[in-house]
Amino acid sequence: FIVKLAAICIEINSVDPELKNFLKDYLVSDTTPDFSITINEDEILAEREATSDKQFSLTYLETLATLRKLAEILPSYNRILMHGASISYHGQAYLFTAPSGTGKSTHIRLWKKYLGDDVKIVNGDKPFISLDGEPSIYGSPWAGKENWHRNCCMPLKGICFVQRGTANSIRRIEASECLSLLFKQVYLPADTLAAGLTLELVDTLIKNVPLYVLTCDMSEEAVKCSFEALTGLSYK
Repeated sequence: FIVKLAAICIEINSVDPELKNFLKDYLVSDTTPDFSITINEDEILAEREATSDKQFSLTYLETLATLRKLAEILPSYNRILMHGASISYHGQAYLFTAPSGTGKSTHIRLWKKYLGDDVKIVNGDKPFISLDGEPSIYGSPWAGKENWHRNCCMPLKGICFVQRGTANSIRRIEASECLSLLFKQVYLPADTLAAGLTLELVDTLIKNVPLYVLTCDMSEEAVKCSFEALTGLSYK
């Protein structure tokens, strides 16, 4: 079967037929793929060995193996995989990233709560970012436990590194400060050439997308703080 992810058409040869159902929102037909990947049982077993929970289903493990293989190839197409939760507001996308459990999903849930239908989910966990022209972000089915995702593309207008705190503040950061934060959240391929391309793409990202550190709690004031800095608009 063929899927379209981050505007790239990919033929996928899977072990488990359920993988096609996992990717159902991204299926396409009557098109020529840009490249093909084949997932084998050894790659699935390697994902099992890499997890702490050995009870994961075959389908889940194959989704991980598929994502890893895609993330190794997509830098050749000026795309990177990044860990984070992304939303859009009036057609402009923003990415909130942090180590798992820090509160990025909570923060985008608060945007939805206080800003309503003007806020749309892009992806809840692992979106793709394109740096082929204007930086843009794509939804993907690798969307975290909430399974928040849409098959969409939005211009990426800001990235926030989220930190927990008792007071709400946000500040823009420069390249020297953001590199270590970024590389904790961007997938760095094992392949040397792909890794080098990823470094170049991250450099492009830094030069073209504003980056911020957001310290926040779980209040409406936290939404106001990030909203005004990211959008340049007054909150309500």
